[in-house]
Amino acid sequence: MKRLLVNLLFFLAALSVQIGFIASLPGFLSYAPLVFSVGVFLIQHIGSRSGVYWIVGFGLVLDALSLSAFPAEVLSYAAAAAVAYASARYLFSNRSWYGLIACGAASVLSMGVVRAAILGTVLLRHPERVSWGAFGGSVVWNLLLTAVLLTILFLTSKRLRTRFLL
Repeated sequence: MKRLLVNLLFFLAALSVQIGFIASLPGFLSYAPLVFSVGVFLIQHIGSRSGVYWIVGFGLVLDALSLSAFPAEVLSYAAAAAVAYASARYLFSNRSWYGLIACGAASVLSMGVVRAAILGTVLLRHPERVSWGAFGGSVVWNLLLTAVLLTILFLTSKRLRTRFLL
């Protein structure tokens, strides 16, 4: 029960920083996926299934508060969480930085594929509302900023483990 409460408090804190601070940053910095990166880190490097709940929960919050530019955001985040979990469990090593970055990249790309499918269905009804250039730019910035955030988490993981007993 204590672990669940601590996990929920950290999720809410990261969610507040993501929605309240990072989303208001100028330019490409607003694409920094903090909650998503922490979820991938928990799945891949720590080996905790709670990262799946972080990622899907973030998608639910985005849909509930209508804060996303994409419709049905929970679908793309659920697909990304499934890819992160499967790749962490069966594909990449949790001991290396490369495995962590590859897991994050696979997750971001799977989220991009689901978002592209959703935008494709929107395109059928409203072709003027889809900007593929902006979509491609957001996927690229998500990839780069996820890699940066995962690198920071990886480099500080020893301190995080001793301080927060992850």
